[in-house]
Amino acid sequence: RSNEGNSMHFGRVFGGKTLASDLFVHRCVNVLVHAAIVQLVGVIATLLFSPRQQYQKTSSSKSQIQQQKKFEEHSQQLSILTKYLAQLLFAFHPVHVESVANVANRPHLLALLFNATIIDPNVPLVAVAVLATTGLLSSETAIFQYPAIVLTMTAIRYRELRDSNPQQQNGKFESEGLESKQSRPPILEAIMSVLPRFVLLVAISFTYLSLRHYYDTLSIPNGLIRPAENPFYDKLDKGQWTTARRAVNYSYILSLHILKSLGIELIGFSHEYGYDCIPEIRIQNPKLDGRGDGDGGAEVWMMDMRLLLPLSLVIIFLVTTVWCWFGWGLTINPRKYDLKENFQSTKQFEKNAVNCNEARTERLLYLSVFLSWMVTLFPISGILKVGTFVADRIAMASTFGTCIFGGRLLSSFLIGNTGRNDIKISNGDCTTRALAENTSKTKIIKIIPLLYMLQNQFARRTHRRAAEWMDSATLLKSSLKSCPRSIKSNLEMSKIYSGLVPHMLDLEKALSLISTAESIDPTYCDVHYQYAHVYFQQSKYLLFEEESKEALLCPFTMGQAMHNWNKYWKVVLNSESGKDGGSARKRYENYMREIQIEIEKAEREEREKEPELQRKGIDFNNGETVGKNEL
Repeated sequence: RSNEGNSMHFGRVFGGKTLASDLFVHRCVNVLVHAAIVQLVGVIATLLFSPRQQYQKTSSSKSQIQQQKKFEEHSQQLSILTKYLAQLLFAFHPVHVESVANVANRPHLLALLFNATIIDPNVPLVAVAVLATTGLLSSETAIFQYPAIVLTMTAIRYRELRDSNPQQQNGKFESEGLESKQSRPPILEAIMSVLPRFVLLVAISFTYLSLRHYYDTLSIPNGLIRPAENPFYDKLDKGQWTTARRAVNYSYILSLHILKSLGIELIGFSHEYGYDCIPEIRIQNPKLDGRGDGDGGAEVWMMDMRLLLPLSLVIIFLVTTVWCWFGWGLTINPRKYDLKENFQSTKQFEKNAVNCNEARTERLLYLSVFLSWMVTLFPISGILKVGTFVADRIAMASTFGTCIFGGRLLSSFLIGNTGRNDIKISNGDCTTRALAENTSKTKIIKIIPLLYMLQNQFARRTHRRAAEWMDSATLLKSSLKSCPRSIKSNLEMSKIYSGLVPHMLDLEKALSLISTAESIDPTYCDVHYQYAHVYFQQSKYLLFEEESKEALLCPFTMGQAMHNWNKYWKVVLNSESGKDGGSARKRYENYMREIQIEIEKAEREEREKEPELQRKGIDFNNGETVGKNEL
């Protein structure tokens, strides 16, 4: 919304005809930014999985040279296919629709664009500083992308160092065996290479957080976070949850976002999930002690099936970690082998040990890179106080990593994989697997499910979701389909039927939706303003007055309600005559008296809270609640 004043206007061109609306132009800008990120996905995928080179001795036989050429050609094809598949996955990812179609979410796109640009470890340090700062100024969530940036830089540099050193690549040593033994491992060289960039990003982060703390903008005021938008945020503070219960519930929320980044949607798309869209997980069901239908005292422990989701992800993570450590075979253990029997010399053993250890390091490094992109979901882990509950835009940055690794996985599935990652132990010797041949028939069989996934699971869902975002009615209908008990979605849909979209005017349906929102959470005071709006159109003025009074007492609708209240009573009181006029004035005075009583009640509550707030270090006199100031 802050960019609306700076949007490109095409009006008053060619005779004053408007060529495009501001919203259309804003969305075009978002599409261009997204397209730029797609290109960066391809660049980083190529750097992260660059083509392999296999070094051979000059005295290699003809068959070895042919095998080397075949290896390099396959590696080149694998790298190119990884790049294009990663770009396709990112371009068609359905989670990106919200960030691209909704102009207000452009900061998430810009933050990812600037941060992705500095991943290349060859970018000058000055450019890194400028782009990283610009990303932070675009969106505060950019700071959670820094671990992924640093680890991806390290992985890229590590691969460059290994591919540029044939001695270390093949585990060969100099004739004396002293120089290579004294040199640092490639992973340490990579870390030292990107260390200045890491220090620079830490300095930028520290400066940014310090300034936010100095200007008291580091934390979101409690009054701006509402249960209708984030129903879990204050349950621990209010004593309704234990720390364990909070961890259990947010583990499920975090798991939903991880699946979103992988292109899997369990609960359906919605622009507002909020209150009661995702019921809290209760790991126990206490029976009542004679206060209802319970049969006394004991607690019945029940397992919510939704807990299987985070549990499954943890198991997958552990299995993947074990595979990254051991690979397809076993780790070389010198204690289990007699060097004289299984190896020609100690040098041969060291050569194979280096190969295996470096392959393990590479696998673990790639796993760390993938997990670091999942760390961008940290804001919704339940540790920080945020207003967002479940949102596609939060998963935007994590898809950068999942699409790159997804492209690599799919390309390996299509044409097979080869290289130092695919190793096995044969008689204690760490060797490279033979290059698997894929026949044309095999490739076709593999391409069919890939095309189905891209077309059905990504392109079709993205197109359908983008069409829903083109119109308020279809967007809200999709939200109610996914979250029928979402307060905000019910209330927003009632505005559609109460005149926001003229051809869909249906006041009875609007009242039904407002009533549903109120039944979900009676404390959600926004419903009163909407009630008043509908009752006025139905000429039910007494009901309008009652609901307008309640809307005045709601800090979130006070401004709009005050305008309508003054305008209404100005007309009514000026036109009073006889008995009707006196009745209207009495009603007005009664309403104002009730409002004054509520103001005094709120002031007493604030005075009672003042000593407690001062003990917590909060300056009570710096400001008062919005409701009190306005009233």
